[in-house]
Amino acid sequence: MAMVTDPVCGMRIDPDDAAASAVHDGERSWFCSDACFTAFVASPVTSVDRITAGELARRSGTTTERVEELVNLGILERDANGTFPRSGVMRARVVAYLQTMGIDAADLGRALDSKHLTLGYLEAAGRQYPRSPRTYAERGEAIGLPFETLERLFVAFGLRPPQRDEPMREEDATTLEAIGLLVGAGVGEADLLRLARVWGDGMRRIAQYLPHYFHEAVEANFRERGLGDNQAYEAAINEVSVRIGKSGEDLLGWLFRRHSEAFMTAHQLDHVETALQDAGVRRRPPRTPEAAVFADLTGYTRLTEEAGDEAAADVALAFTQLVGEVASEHAGTIVKLLGDGVLLYFADPANAVRASLDLVERAPAQGLPQAHIGINAGPMLYDQGDYFGRTVNLASRIAAVAEAGRVLVGQSVVDAVRLDGVAFAEAGRFELKGVAEPIVLHEAHRA
Repeated sequence: MAMVTDPVCGMRIDPDDAAASAVHDGERSWFCSDACFTAFVASPVTSVDRITAGELARRSGTTTERVEELVNLGILERDANGTFPRSGVMRARVVAYLQTMGIDAADLGRALDSKHLTLGYLEAAGRQYPRSPRTYAERGEAIGLPFETLERLFVAFGLRPPQRDEPMREEDATTLEAIGLLVGAGVGEADLLRLARVWGDGMRRIAQYLPHYFHEAVEANFRERGLGDNQAYEAAINEVSVRIGKSGEDLLGWLFRRHSEAFMTAHQLDHVETALQDAGVRRRPPRTPEAAVFADLTGYTRLTEEAGDEAAADVALAFTQLVGEVASEHAGTIVKLLGDGVLLYFADPANAVRASLDLVERAPAQGLPQAHIGINAGPMLYDQGDYFGRTVNLASRIAAVAEAGRVLVGQSVVDAVRLDGVAFAEAGRFELKGVAEPIVLHEAHRA
């Protein structure tokens, strides 16, 4: 049977792996967990699906004797008719998996009996994903992609590379179809890997952060109510995660669309300007040099030593928030965060100067350590979400010699920027790491 979608959380699952199913208004629905099922059956339910010990053993890959053992340990629950909830399949698989990690079923039973352990939240860990009859190598060949390139793509995505003869996960088919379209359009391996790295790194960071965030920001509220660790986690799932449902995936799609609006519009405008110039109608406006900005907090290392990592992390978070606000006000983009610092990109060096002056003024006003900033203007290479080249390197070196509360800029910025209310004063000749000769730097300040 084809994969189905949990109507509560939106997860796509194999019906055989569903923790529960129910019929409502003549239609059967399938659920990835008991929590989703419980949320759904707040509405009237016609019938609820249960399975026999033999069916549970078959689906979970064990024996009926092992099922009986898990019943005796209190891990599986059987009703008076001798049947089990569908979630028992997931629970049996999870117990088998935990045993490979050195955790004995008898120990699990004792922890369950003492109420220190709950297993409901582990149901997803036992899920098996439907496989296609075609292998990854066969599917790659069908779309014109050598298996070796397919392996490298999975690595670039941050995923375990498939085996040549491994049956393909059905959910991978759509992505491979899209990659096949790119290959058909003449996109080479190097460019495919660049795209995969950007997508993979972004999604990995989000996926890695969410469990940490859930534990620190959501579960903590339930622990403060006196619940134990496992009980707090399960309560957080039932009362928050299930209610949110598939909003997390919806948020990713929404945010991607909102960001795409700005960047795609700029890209389209660039094509319009090119067409007008090629038609001899209008010359493209001369491009101003771009600007790279490095902003760092002064004394951050000392703060970490004196106040501890957690306090320093709070300061870095507050600084990041401030940088985001300032960048947004002056048409800048945060390229990457560097602990106590940040790299920003500005298409217009004048905006870079305005933003930097705002930043050094507003940081102390918000109770943050003073910032020190370096700006350089010139051509940059953009690839995979980052900026590279001499312009960026010099901006970093300039920031390193800037004192607290100061904004130092290279000569290229002075040459490119004319702003009312802003002046540049020569700050002296500086030796910069990696630069052969000392160079003259200037300080930007309010006039």
